[in-house]
Amino acid sequence: MFISASPSLADFIETLLGTDPSGDAHPASLDILKVYIANNGTHFKFILECKGRPKPSISNIYIVWMDSKGDAFPDYCLVAGGLSGLYEIKVIDGAIIIRYKAPIDVTVEDKRIHLMVELSKIEYPDGVKEIVGVVATTYQLTLKGKKAQKESPFGNGTLPKDHEYIPKLPRFKMRDRAPDTDRYTVAHSVVSEFPGVTPFIFIPLIMIVTYVIYRKKFRR
Repeated sequence: MFISASPSLADFIETLLGTDPSGDAHPASLDILKVYIANNGTHFKFILECKGRPKPSISNIYIVWMDSKGDAFPDYCLVAGGLSGLYEIKVIDGAIIIRYKAPIDVTVEDKRIHLMVELSKIEYPDGVKEIVGVVATTYQLTLKGKKAQKESPFGNGTLPKDHEYIPKLPRFKMRDRAPDTDRYTVAHSVVSEFPGVTPFIFIPLIMIVTYVIYRKKFRR
């Protein structure tokens, strides 16, 4: 969790990335219905709307995978539950290594779970390509995994096949994937550094123009 106070939710601009079928995962708390991305200029977050109230824990994990380098493979993932945090993903000698990079802020509101982190942690804007790929997943710890509690509940993954895009996690069973195939895409400009600049300039400009017009009419 962040030590400082979290940015106001009202400051964030939400964009719907896509939807996922209802009832294709159980329990309902792990059934993803909608995936949003939002930012406020300094932080960005993913919002997963589920069929039931999300319950992140050591056995229920929510992950958003990001391909920010344009290489059709995730470079980062945001994890809620287990060892929550932002993880950097590297492929070394054919094995995928998932390393902890930074803390994230996780909040649950009704049937939504928010995973938030600073934009600078993903090297934005210079380190982010024009199109970012996104996949959201939910996992549940298997019975085999519960016997190995001393090991990391997140762990390293195995290299996926070309069509799978995301790695498999040891000791965890995937409950839902949004989208079911391929991935959502979002433009670099949506993960914006200053999303509020345009409206803050545009609205006062309208007010000034309106004032000038009415003043001229009054004089006439």
